Amino acid sequence: MLDTPSNTNFSGGALSQRELSGILAWWREAGVDCSFADAAEGWLELPEEPAEQAPPPPKVEAPRPTTPLQRALDGAEKPAIGDRESWPDELEAFQHFWLTEPSLAEGALSMRVPPRGDVGARLMIIVPQPEDGDDERLLGGQLGSLVASFVRAAGLSEAEIYHASALPRTLPLPDWADLAQRGLAELTRHHIALAKPQRVLVFGRGLTPVFTREETAPPALDLPGGPVPLMIAPRLDRLMRMPGHRKHFWNQWLDWTA
Repeated sequence: MLDTPSNTNFSGGALSQRELSGILAWWREAGVDCSFADAAEGWLELPEEPAEQAPPPPKVEAPRPTTPLQRALDGAEKPAIGDRESWPDELEAFQHFWLTEPSLAEGALSMRVPPRGDVGARLMIIVPQPEDGDDERLLGGQLGSLVASFVRAAGLSEAEIYHASALPRTLPLPDWADLAQRGLAELTRHHIALAKPQRVLVFGRGLTPVFTREETAPPALDLPGGPVPLMIAPRLDRLMRMPGHRKHFWNQWLDWTA
């Protein structure tokens, strides 16, 4: 920008009217008669005061979802599993109860898979929950084929086995210790007492809290009809993947049944 000449000369003294007129005439002859700047300025306009900002709208809390995971994170009290007074006293009635009692597991009742077998079986096999391929038949998928191979190798027939699961339907990452405290441990013992097997074989060491509060399961379950030998083995999917685990399990089975 070309500044307006000051009213002083090079010697520091005040310019006379004649000198000032000469300087302005010189710039006028050069075609410069205005002061320019990069940005326009309103010299006579008063600065505007900043507008007052409106307060932000109040924050509305959306309702929190009521999924099982959210209730667990919120520490909400969880309902008991089944009403003890409503537990059937006969195995056939219990199997119907297993498919219809809402408190046994969340979700659609149509996804539940019943146990199968007769009272007094030589061996009761318990798995944590139905596998994804099970529809109407427990252990009817790939893991069930491993169980069938084991049963044949053990010299047993399908009719001598009672197949059961700790939960009636598949649930993501069940907390077995919490379920045991809520009544699953007592319900499982009641199920075993109704089935009256000679032995109980459990696949899945994660189920240990369902049978005991100790770190290891007892060698037998104390039931109203008397003690029933108990063995807890690794999960079926682990036995299928790892031949070394299958060999170790088989040796345990031989020692247990010797």
